[in-house]
Amino acid sequence: MSEHDVKSEQQPELADAKIKTKPGWTFSIIWVVPIVALIIGGTLATKAIYEKGPTVTISFNSADGLQEGKTKIRYKNVEIGTVDSITLDKDLDRVIVQAELSKSFKPYLTDKTRFWVVRARVGSGRVSGLGTLLSGVYISIDPVKDGERIYTFTGLEVPPVVTSNLPGRHFNLKSKSLGSLNIGSPIYYRQIRVGELVSYQLTPTGDEVTVQIFIHAPYHDFVLENSRFWNASGIDFKIEGSGIQVDTQSLASILSGGIAFESFKSIGAIDIAQEGTEFNLYSNRNSAFEKEYSVEEHYLLYFNESIRG
Repeated sequence: MSEHDVKSEQQPELADAKIKTKPGWTFSIIWVVPIVALIIGGTLATKAIYEKGPTVTISFNSADGLQEGKTKIRYKNVEIGTVDSITLDKDLDRVIVQAELSKSFKPYLTDKTRFWVVRARVGSGRVSGLGTLLSGVYISIDPVKDGERIYTFTGLEVPPVVTSNLPGRHFNLKSKSLGSLNIGSPIYYRQIRVGELVSYQLTPTGDEVTVQIFIHAPYHDFVLENSRFWNASGIDFKIEGSGIQVDTQSLASILSGGIAFESFKSIGAIDIAQEGTEFNLYSNRNSAFEKEYSVEEHYLLYFNESIRG
């Protein structure tokens, strides 16, 4: 037996190789982690887009006290937004503030909604915003649902005396002059403060001053169609034969001015004055209650004795 035959007996015969093809794609457990991460990321992104509130643009004369990313927008002392950016307009005249608000306030962004900066203010007879000395300034909002939807606003430089959510009525008074009255001056009824002066302006002809006041509920029901309003600023002196008469409402009215009113008692029913009713504003109480005559007759009287009193 040759050496070649011995080696052939020792080596087994190998089977033929079979070729198997793998499918085009197979699922592997390693893909579970990125798929779950993709689902979670998409869910969070969708939630963020859905919950994102509206972005508003507010212009002010100055950015005093405002800070990007820190200054809050509040309503009834509840945070509803944050200032995102503060820039100047192209003319460098005003400051442009962009802020994102809570989604729930989107229906209240109308042309009647107002924004203003709340900071410490000390004025004639009025102090406000002292809390901002510790917490910092913030932007407040007076939301109004009725109106045209807008997202660009002009901020108020002076906070409004009355906001839209306060119950009561507005009335207009006409006078020859403003006197010592100012925005925020108190309105009195029987020496009780029941409202404030909201605004004033000259009539188109410039002959009179129109004063708008606000009477809080339920005191607005005391304003009747025959009510008389007068300027209660300072102290009114009246010297007569019977002596000296002094008339004033309060210390606040002496310092910062004020308006008082009364209504005439009548046998017949007098209707309650409605929103926007116009009245005359008299210079003092005496002139408000003077009787007005359409026919006058003059007499000359002689007295032999004293006419004191």
